[in-house]
Amino acid sequence: MSVSQACRKFFESRKSLILGTLSDEGVLETSATPFVVIEEGELAIFVSELSAHTQNLLHSTGLVSGLLVADESETPEMFARERISLQLQVSHIGQDDAERDRILDLFSQRFGEVVDVLRGLPDFHCFKLKVAQGRYIQGFGSAHAFEGCPCRDMKGIKGR
Repeated sequence: MSVSQACRKFFESRKSLILGTLSDEGVLETSATPFVVIEEGELAIFVSELSAHTQNLLHSTGLVSGLLVADESETPEMFARERISLQLQVSHIGQDDAERDRILDLFSQRFGEVVDVLRGLPDFHCFKLKVAQGRYIQGFGSAHAFEGCPCRDMKGIKGR
């Protein structure tokens, strides 16, 4: 299996995104949230405004950080843990935006009936996260960078 294929397989196996955001006051917030893939290079999240990261996303004008990480129980060596780090451009999908229904249908398909309940709650917001760039760490000595679509046109990262 090529590095790109391994990256794609890993990417497709993840259901939650660890998200790093920054408040207007410069306070970092890290949390985890389910995500769906809208199309290549674009993810979506559906989050409550009760969480700090949602407030940060609503006021974001730049990039946020995302991390997809292998389960600890499936990782024999923690220092070589498989992961994909992402730099993501945020855009809010409004309540009246037609794209919102399509995205929430994807959430329902992936996560089930709970999404139908959340869909009706007024404090939940939908955000599109467009991948600007990222890195795939397959393990020791196997680190690769990409721009745009994850796992495509990857370039090996060399140490000093």
